[in-house]
Amino acid sequence: MLLLASSDAKTWTLHKSTINVDTLLITLYETYEPVCMKQNLELKLHLSEESYPAMLTDKDRLFQILCVFMDNAIQHSKNNSLIEIEVIATEKNIAFSVVDHGQGISDEDKQYIFDRFYSGDKSHTNKSNFGLGLSIAKELTQMLNGTITINDTAGGGATFTVKFPLK
Repeated sequence: MLLLASSDAKTWTLHKSTINVDTLLITLYETYEPVCMKQNLELKLHLSEESYPAMLTDKDRLFQILCVFMDNAIQHSKNNSLIEIEVIATEKNIAFSVVDHGQGISDEDKQYIFDRFYSGDKSHTNKSNFGLGLSIAKELTQMLNGTITINDTAGGGATFTVKFPLK
C-alpha cells in the first residue's frame, strides 16, 4: 500500500545505473530456486551464450517487477510443472519474460489483470492475494519507460513480459 501511495503522490524515486543483466537473472534464479523446489516446480533460467547489452535502469525496481512475475507464476502453477526465465535482447530493446505452464489466464481476465485490486479468483478464497502485485509491476514498468504484457503460453499457462528500450 505504501508503494501505491508513493506512486500516486509521484514520490517514487529511481536510482539508475548500468546493470549486469546476467547477474540480475542469476540472483533472481537463486532467490526463487528453493521456493520452486519446495513447491515441486522446476525452474529454468535461459541465459544467452552472447553477452547481454549494458542496460541503464534501476536494478531494484526491475528486480521487483520480475519478483512479481515469479510470485504469480509460482502461485498459479501446478505441481511438477515448469517455470522459465527468459531474456531476449536486440540492438534496440531487451525483454524479460517469466513463463509458466500453469492454469493460464482467461481472455476476460487479461484486460483487467494489471488493475489495482483485481483478482482472477472470483471466490476471493485466496486471502494471500490482494490484486496489487501486477498493478505495481505495471507502474514500475512505466516509470522505467518500458511496456508490460501478458500472453498465453503454448500448451497452457501465462507468459509475463517486460520490455525496455536500450537507448
